[in-house]
Amino acid sequence: MSLPESIQCKVSSESVGSITMVPVAAVTMTLDDLAGKILGVCGKDGERVAAILSRGSLVSGDSRYRWSPLETSPGEVSALLGRFPDYEPDRSFAPELCVLMVFRDGRGEFEIPREIGLQKRLLRRRNFWDEALELVASLEPRCERYSYSDDADVFAAALSADSRDALGGLGGLLRYSSLEARIRGLRADRLWLFSHRPDR
Repeated sequence: MSLPESIQCKVSSESVGSITMVPVAAVTMTLDDLAGKILGVCGKDGERVAAILSRGSLVSGDSRYRWSPLETSPGEVSALLGRFPDYEPDRSFAPELCVLMVFRDGRGEFEIPREIGLQKRLLRRRNFWDEALELVASLEPRCERYSYSDDADVFAAALSADSRDALGGLGGLLRYSSLEARIRGLRADRLWLFSHRPDR
């Protein structure tokens, strides 16, 4: 029996401090969506993927997913994993494919998605996203891993004091003052860039 292309799942919260009676949502997920969440936890490990499908339960982030256990053959698991990209350490960074910037400093982690970075402030012709990516591309980001949960290659770029100052100088292009303050006061020494592949 082949794996179904759609799977009925029950989704509940696993967040810390949640009350005992947690609401449960019933959702229909595609096989690829469920497999992507499983790969986000265990990577392309066929035995672990088969074990999780058979167990019918997965915790991903703050959510627990439950479904009727699915028994698989090695061939089915291999075919399923073949539908997902492999990590390519030599992959080059392409700014036009980048969808998310992630910064981590002493105050924690914050993100700038492409749609936020592209927004212009009133009376500004330039936007933060294009200017920042031009700067970041010159830092030659290296592909660090493939994130199956985000369906994206994750590139890392080292930030020197000069590059931090340069990014801080672009903060005034951001539409949101809270993000502007974080960028202007940036103390991170690395930046992560999430990029979708053109064929995904």
